[in-house]
Amino acid sequence: MSLKNLLLHAFTPKLTKRGFLKSLSAGALTAGLGTKASAQEELWDVIIIGGGNAGLPTAIFAAERNAKVLIIEIAAQLGGTLFLSTGQMSAAGTKLQKSKGITGDTPQSHFDDIMRLSNNTAVPEIVELAVFNAAETFDWLTDNGLEVLPEHPVKGVVHDPYSYARYAWGADGGISILEVLEKQLQPHLDSGQVTAKTRSEVTGLIQDEDGAVRGVTVKNEDGSTSEFLGRQTVITSGGYASNPEMFERLEGAVDYSDSSYPYSQGAGLTIGEAAGGYIRGGEHHLPLFGAILGDDNYPSPMTAMARNNPLERLPWEIYVDANGKRFMKEDTLTHTDHELALLEIENEECWLVFDDAILKQATPVVLGWTREEVTEAFDGMPMFYKADTLDALADSAGIDGAGLTQTIANFNKAQAGESKDELGRTHMPLPIAEGPYYAIRLNSWLLTGFAGLAVDKDLHVIREDGTPIPNLYAAGEVLGSAAFMGQSYCGGMLVTPALTFGRLLGQKLLQISV
Repeated sequence: MSLKNLLLHAFTPKLTKRGFLKSLSAGALTAGLGTKASAQEELWDVIIIGGGNAGLPTAIFAAERNAKVLIIEIAAQLGGTLFLSTGQMSAAGTKLQKSKGITGDTPQSHFDDIMRLSNNTAVPEIVELAVFNAAETFDWLTDNGLEVLPEHPVKGVVHDPYSYARYAWGADGGISILEVLEKQLQPHLDSGQVTAKTRSEVTGLIQDEDGAVRGVTVKNEDGSTSEFLGRQTVITSGGYASNPEMFERLEGAVDYSDSSYPYSQGAGLTIGEAAGGYIRGGEHHLPLFGAILGDDNYPSPMTAMARNNPLERLPWEIYVDANGKRFMKEDTLTHTDHELALLEIENEECWLVFDDAILKQATPVVLGWTREEVTEAFDGMPMFYKADTLDALADSAGIDGAGLTQTIANFNKAQAGESKDELGRTHMPLPIAEGPYYAIRLNSWLLTGFAGLAVDKDLHVIREDGTPIPNLYAAGEVLGSAAFMGQSYCGGMLVTPALTFGRLLGQKLLQISV
């Protein structure tokens, strides 16, 4: 998958019509499952809230231990964010690495990389659990049919690279992983070892007087309610990236973009917190850079993305904030610098500014667009501004005119060699000197949330005093991305930990009586 297609796929949510459950036999969904009476008559070994990255492997490996498993999924089909995900994975010491002659990589090297890239903001015991078990998960997938791209593994693509090539994904992104999970789960669905109840929303947990979880309450598709009792409950319901109110409350920032899985509403966090757990990680909020929004009705669909990968295209334009001031060295080779710089400016909002000569000579600044498409966008598309003078451009775009004029004067002097660039930029092919002038507004965007339920090293949901809530576990995005990679973006450290934690829960962490 090319970088262009990778990034476009990453922010363009298109739910497939291919439904996982369409191939199930008639008996795979228990008759009468939605009735309260039948629900209370059966005691499940494991109840899984959410059938996605973490929930499906939990079910598969628990079923292999003869557990009676119930998956409750709010969507019409199993798979969760795998329908949208690029399916990026990272693991050290894999069979794939060995087959490519990559030696010397170890889980400890992987751990050290994550802590280095995150500036030690990730949760060490969670990272350790993830990376020291990732290779077995990755090998299980490839042994069962997952094919990664022929040039993989690699060290990195957009963000800071790993010290070893351990980063890989399949040609169909998350679907490549889902196909493996489907094949592994199907026999357990057919046998009745696993039951999937879709279009059903878990609204709360059933707890005894000591706080131990004994089951779940569910709102069924027809609006009725049910109770399901289980020995252990696992929350794998994903994050909150499509819940703008929760996002702003937990991370203190505006959710500008409508680019995430629509069912990522934060239900698992709400349920876990109500049961006595607590949420951590929101303070590590880190925006993604370069969203071109469709309108100002936030969260808005993304029209496109600015081409800001410094390894693919060095900038000809400048970035300015609402005061017309540059806020970063635009030709930095570290993509993370873009995100950290955006974090520091008001409203996580900036503008690309350039002139007609740059428009006509530079590689198009909008990812995946031709020069003609970029030019046409200035004829009235939201977030695209054009004017004959800098003052008029600033006025139409909402930028301080005096600040912008001074900034461009300073930039042009540095470009002409009359002074050093104030931010240390060296790539300045052309000045911004003759109208018409152009500006494109860029906003932050996101795919996942940084905050999540706190768990211990055995994935028990814990209270603020560190004590576990009996019989309650959590895995996947509901733990928050900050747990896995702190205030950074580390390749493959969302999908792989989710799959790995699901495998570990089903394989050995859940106490299953057989």
